[in-house]
Amino acid sequence: MKLFLLRHAKSTWNTFENDHDRELSERGYQDAHTLAGHIEKSKISFQKTFCSTAKRTRETLKILKANTSNSILDIEYKADLYHASELMMTDIIDEISVKSLLIVSHNPGISGLISHLSRSQAYNFPTCVFAGFTLDKTKPEKKISTEFIIRPKDGNIISLI
Repeated sequence: MKLFLLRHAKSTWNTFENDHDRELSERGYQDAHTLAGHIEKSKISFQKTFCSTAKRTRETLKILKANTSNSILDIEYKADLYHASELMMTDIIDEISVKSLLIVSHNPGISGLISHLSRSQAYNFPTCVFAGFTLDKTKPEKKISTEFIIRPKDGNIISLI
């Protein structure tokens, strides 16, 4: 299975709204568009997408969907992905059988899961970080290969590996 993990794009703190309802900042919009261009150019697609119900995750995904052709096929919004732990996301991954899965969520869980799967030290990955893995779920030890860990910055895609 191809597994893709995405931390939402940068959100705004300009108002004192409920955390769940925070919107993307201008930089968040720009970064999400840059990432969408990379996904389109790389011909990456997701058979299934699970996305937190928070406004900033939904806005990030909306930009990706609007700016890629046939990359995002089936979206399910899950309230339990709002600040989900690494363990909760691992359970979701273990329970599904698809060719490619995208999870759009939040820190600290998303950074923890990326760190765990890539066998790196715990790291606080920046907003709009996008990681790709190959998981062989047929093996008891779940063989995992890290394909990339990237982020958009200033209109470019930067590798974090």
